[in-house]
Amino acid sequence: MEVGALNFNMSGIEKMLRRYFDAQHERDDWVIEKLKALPAGSVLLDAGAGSQKYRPNCAHLQYRAQDFGGVTRDAQEGFAGLKQDYTYGKVDYEGNIWAVSAGDASFDAILCTEVFEHIPYPNETLTEFSRLLKPGGQLILTAPFASLRHMDPFFFYTGFSDRWYEHFLERSGFRPIEIVPQGDYNRSMAVEVFRTMRTRMGISTLFRVAMLLPALAYYYLASRRPTPQSKATMVIGYFVFAEKRLQ
Repeated sequence: MEVGALNFNMSGIEKMLRRYFDAQHERDDWVIEKLKALPAGSVLLDAGAGSQKYRPNCAHLQYRAQDFGGVTRDAQEGFAGLKQDYTYGKVDYEGNIWAVSAGDASFDAILCTEVFEHIPYPNETLTEFSRLLKPGGQLILTAPFASLRHMDPFFFYTGFSDRWYEHFLERSGFRPIEIVPQGDYNRSMAVEVFRTMRTRMGISTLFRVAMLLPALAYYYLASRRPTPQSKATMVIGYFVFAEKRLQ
């Protein structure tokens, strides 16, 4: 085997493992595809936009950003799980996500990613999104199913189930089109075992890795063949695509 081919294969394996253990890559792919499919010129609200990581993927859209602006540089050291380089982009609507200062039917689409666990009123927020969207407007939403505490003290829920989306989307005037589970119980466990193996690297690292490696291998192999039961038990999160009903 040529060296170039070996490097290619190794980089492919590394990419596969990164995508498996870091759910962000898979989430990004799904969100970007949904954004690409929006008609050019559509008015999009990025709700809870934060650092606005998807703004570069919205060049064909009229991009508007909303956030409450409460995560400041001075406060960053107090937030669990917050990267120190976290900064806001330009915000068009500053304030609570459940009470955005924009008129009814102002937007063709709303993007909201990994935000709902950080707001105290998720049900009211869905109702607000319905108000802000034009009839037939699209909602692109992601949130965890069972997350660890992060960005505390703005952390109110560990996550949301598919049943929650089914119930409250309908009650808020939406027609659910996709509620896609990310991973299953076994993948969720593999990710957490891997996180534990990497935590607090030190003199006990080799012992911890040796003890946990069999569990990691078991959950990884089991996750390659997810079942309806394993998906119903636990997932990493859900990708949600919905439309505001015409009437």
